[in-house]
Parts: sequence; C-alpha cells; structure tokens
Amino acid sequence: MIYGLAMLLCLGAFYAFAMAKTAHYKSVFGTRPSQAQTKRFNLSGWIIILLSFIVNLSQAIGYGSLMFCGQMALSVLLIAVCLTYKPNWMRSLFYLLPLLAVIMVVSSQVF
Repeated sequence: MIYGLAMLLCLGAFYAFAMAKTAHYKSVFGTRPSQAQTKRFNLSGWIIILLSFIVNLSQAIGYGSLMFCGQMALSVLLIAVCLTYKPNWMRSLFYLLPLLAVIMVVSSQVF
C-alpha cells in the first residue's frame, strides 16, 4: 500500500514537471502557462518527488531506493505515453492524482 502511494506521488511529481513546460501545458489545457504557474509546477514537482523518495526510504533503505528508481522510470513512461497519444487525459489526472493519493492514505490508516 505504501509503495502504491509512493508511485502516485512519483506520478504526480512528473506530471508537475511536464506541466511546467510550455509545450506540454499548451497541448493539455490549450493556453500558455503564466510565469507564476510554471514556478509553482516546478516547485511542487520537486517537493513531491522528494516526498516520494522519503516514503520509499522509510520502508527500506536499499530496497526503497531501488523501488524509487523503478517508480520514476514507470512514471515518466506513463506521462510520456499520455502526452503523446491522449494529452486531454492529462487534464483528468490533474484532479484524479490527489484524490487517489488521499484515498490510499485513508485506506492505509483504516486497514
């Protein structure tokens, strides 16, 4: 369950990094991002990727860092495929990723 949360965090971080780029943002939302939006996406991407790394390391030092590398690779692949073939799906991920992360945290506390 914790590795699933770390995967969602990693996916969210690379989503933020992708939306910080003007071309990706324009293909998803149809407009150019403002300078403030670009800075917020970059900052939130770095914070979320660091949080994902901490969550992975909290499980096990060696195995957690290996899982983090695999999660980063899978996240980048998923984001790249979505941006290439279905960029309008990325708009849904903007709302879906935080919701799924909250659901995973609550369900891990309950179960």
